[in-house]
Amino acid sequence: MTESSRVRREFSLRSAFPIGMVGRMTPLRFLTGPVGAARGDAAAFFAKVLARRIGRPVDVRATPGYSELLETILDGDAEFAWLPPAVYVRAEGLAGVMPLVAGIRANRAKFRGAFFVRTESDFDGLATLRGRRVAWVDRNSCAGYLFPRLLLRQQGHDPDHFFSEESHLGNHGAVVDAVERGEADVGATFVHQEGDEERIVGSGWGLSGESTRMRIVAATVPIPSDALVAVAATSIDLRSRFSDAVSSMHEDQDGRRALGRLFGVARFEATLPSRYDAVRNAMRDA
Repeated sequence: MTESSRVRREFSLRSAFPIGMVGRMTPLRFLTGPVGAARGDAAAFFAKVLARRIGRPVDVRATPGYSELLETILDGDAEFAWLPPAVYVRAEGLAGVMPLVAGIRANRAKFRGAFFVRTESDFDGLATLRGRRVAWVDRNSCAGYLFPRLLLRQQGHDPDHFFSEESHLGNHGAVVDAVERGEADVGATFVHQEGDEERIVGSGWGLSGESTRMRIVAATVPIPSDALVAVAATSIDLRSRFSDAVSSMHEDQDGRRALGRLFGVARFEATLPSRYDAVRNAMRDA
């Protein structure tokens, strides 16, 4: 692997422990993908909160894309990682990672993939998108590729020949930017919806704080939430300490703030590999 493919930002904790102690302690390495890279301040705050709860300094390392995230997992360059569902499934098969906890959003909002367009556009329904230019996130993205493609297939369309032009831009923000600039007619990203009216409480285009400039054309079935996983070599004792620290983080103000800012969840709960069977099926169909 070239050095450029391993570029990542590192957020290191130094303030949670007395001067001199840090040098005698090996940091716990926690890996994230491009969302973590985009939320650097939030990643640093999570590292600080987790370190205080686990009694060990923490380095949060962010990769610029899903491929780099998977490569770093395969290199064994972390004890724990925050993985999108499809990346987890691939890492499970290739490296034997173990899911520990999954995120629960406020009011149990549903996490879906969605095709979205500019609000002022005339597109109405999947069929109207035929022959248009689409921007995907990454082939390892459930919301930004796999589940929207599965939706097309379920509606009787051939996803391999439905669009006139396809681009893979690596993260949700880049997809939103491409649609906003008119470089793509439609994009695929995530949405969080709650209530019977499925009100949008979070979305790829809402990452910048603006939520009215885009609208949904079609949304997928619910997708299992991201997982925090342990790599195969991580000891059982450390896995238990990490799971306990993260699962109880919502019980205090700083913990709730850390979970909300970085992960967009209200809390984490224990999870099992079977939770991601729908993702395995979508990947097989794709």
